[in-house]
Parts: sequence; structure tokens; C-alpha cells
Amino acid sequence: MNGFTIFDSVHLTWLIGICLFFIISLYFYHYISPKQQQLFQKMIFWLLLFLELAKQLYLVSTNQYSYWSPPLHLCGLGILIIGWHVYVPSRTSATLLFTLTLPGAAIALIFPGWTADAVGSFLHIHSFVFHALLIVFVLVLVRERQLQTDFKDCWRAVVFLALTVPIIYAYNAAFNTNFMFLNKPVENTPLQWLFDAFGASGYLVSLAGVIFVIWVVLYFVKGLKRD
Repeated sequence: MNGFTIFDSVHLTWLIGICLFFIISLYFYHYISPKQQQLFQKMIFWLLLFLELAKQLYLVSTNQYSYWSPPLHLCGLGILIIGWHVYVPSRTSATLLFTLTLPGAAIALIFPGWTADAVGSFLHIHSFVFHALLIVFVLVLVRERQLQTDFKDCWRAVVFLALTVPIIYAYNAAFNTNFMFLNKPVENTPLQWLFDAFGASGYLVSLAGVIFVIWVVLYFVKGLKRD
């Protein structure tokens, strides 16, 4: 079977199913004990790690492994951030989860970059499940007010990006890849709109502006919930 297109029946079915998964997970997490909540967080982390390892083995075994295969997208780095927060939680890990992992995974689900993968294939299923798990990890923490971060903590995310983006950009330049979509946007997504509006020279600057706006909205909504 061929791939799918954004917002077609396949995509919408996945989104509806994932939303139901979120609702069930939020309800379940709310009514379990703190010890069980810790176990839930660890299970999500280890499941994400297992899924990524399975993907790497699949690519190797099917002779599809390439310079595009390492988990260097923002969502791939999310595994490390979640592991960090599960075992050595800090305000920095909380901020990275809220400002980068949550919106990054949400945007990936709404505007997936794996539409060419055959529907029902391992990579197709993996991509939807993987990103859904990233989001649900952050959502349950936000819902239970267990994610300690404020807008003033955004500098932590800026420092993280300042350290990682140049490395990813250099990797992209060396191997002609496009991790974090730094070199070019995904077609038929808001990233493409930015590229078309501001051109190649203004793409990254406009992207940084959009990220800032997303942070403002996220912390505004979080503040409303807290009040």
C-alpha cells in the first residue's frame, strides 16, 4: 500500500486514535499513586528507547541505513531529554520538554514528514506511536502540575539550541541531510510557508520567531491552567 497525504482519512484516523490515547492516559495517570506515576514515566522512556533501537535495527536489516538514520531530529533528541527528566529531573529538563519536545512532536503529528512510508508499514506505525508517546509524557506532567518551568526559563532552551543546532547544521552540510529541518522545510507544511515568504536567507530567522511565538502561547496557556 502506498503512503498517505496530510489530513486524509488515514492521517485523521491516526490523530483521532491518538487523541483518545491522550485522554485515557491523562485519566489513568491522574488516579494512580505517585510511585506508579514514576513507573509510568519510566515505562514511556524505555518504550521510546526500545522503539528507536528497533527502528535502527530495522533500517540496518533492510539495507536502508544511511546518513539520515541517526535520531538527530528534535524528537529523536527528545528521548534523551525524557530519560534525563525521569532519572535526574531538573528545571532545565522540564523546560526542554515543554518548549521543544511537546511542540516539536505535536507539529510532527499534524504535519508528518513520513507520508511517503507505506501505510501499515513498520516505519509508518513507528512514527505515529513514537511521537504520540513523546507528547503524552509531557501532557501528563503538565496536567498534574509536575513540570516546573516558567517563561523566564526559556533561556535554557535557547542555550540548548545554541549548543545543538550548529552541530546538526554541520552534519547536514557534511552529509546532505536535513535534520531539524534547518536546511529546507517539509513540503506542504507551515515551514514551507515560511521558506516561501522569507526565502532561504530569512528561513532560519523566521523559524526562530515562530518558535518564540509558540513559547509565548504555551506558557500563557500553562499560566491559565495554574490560575
